[in-house]
Amino acid sequence: MSVLTGNDSLVHAMSDQPCPGCGLRLPPIEGTTDPYGGASPACWAVFGEITAKDYSEFRYPPIHRTLVDAYMAQHPGYATPAGRRSVAVHLVGLYLVLELGIPSDEVVSRLGTVFPDKRDVAPLLPVPKHWEATIALMRGPLSLEEHTQRARQWAEAVWRAWSAHHESVRTLAAVAMAARLKSAGTPTGRTPPGSGRRRPGSR
Repeated sequence: MSVLTGNDSLVHAMSDQPCPGCGLRLPPIEGTTDPYGGASPACWAVFGEITAKDYSEFRYPPIHRTLVDAYMAQHPGYATPAGRRSVAVHLVGLYLVLELGIPSDEVVSRLGTVFPDKRDVAPLLPVPKHWEATIALMRGPLSLEEHTQRARQWAEAVWRAWSAHHESVRTLAAVAMAARLKSAGTPTGRTPPGSGRRRPGSR
């Protein structure tokens, strides 16, 4: 039986590498990363573990969409137009759920109207340097209730970290919702139920 000494622990910790997006330190691995290059392969693998649990053990819970938005917003990759759009779209997703209280299962259809023309956009800079929580919060044996609570806690922390860009995100969301109403034939002067609601205490 091997014994892990204090020096062994130190060497192991020093060999861990930080994720370029969220800063989570993990042992480096070979493998793929997210489509926009914002995460380390090790961090992306953890995200894969958590989402696999969503599909299998939890049968695709409502919080899944918010969990994905939190992860992608925390791992910005601005090298391509798609990467620059991705960050903005996922932040809009967090805004719709956390501030407007829109159900997660309605968010996907709304996000499709944010950049329907797939145009390039300016990156949201500066990117947050400090994160209150990472996907590490989601690891371990959790019940669905605990999983949902932690995902919400993590998403709220990510949204707070982007506070410098909240107004830009709200504007994107407002334009997208107006376009959605116009395409549906609803007068844009009318406010649909829930679209003007903000969660008490939200920023």
